[in-house]
Amino acid sequence: MLKIQCCNEKCTAPSRIFQWYERPHLLADGKLAKKEDEGVVSFIVQCEFCGTKNKIWVTKINKRDVIRRF
Repeated sequence: MLKIQCCNEKCTAPSRIFQWYERPHLLADGKLAKKEDEGVVSFIVQCEFCGTKNKIWVTKINKRDVIRRF
């Protein structure tokens, strides 16, 4: 789950921050990034408090499964 600061200065969310669950939109967990970063994906995320659309950039984090043999 990512915490996003709404771009609307009059947003009613506490500290203008709302949460967005990125997992259904990515193949792996993600983290917020800058648009200049390599391998980023952009999304338009609507604030659940004020309805403002926020453009964010997310980078995918690759997960590795480790298999241990005993």
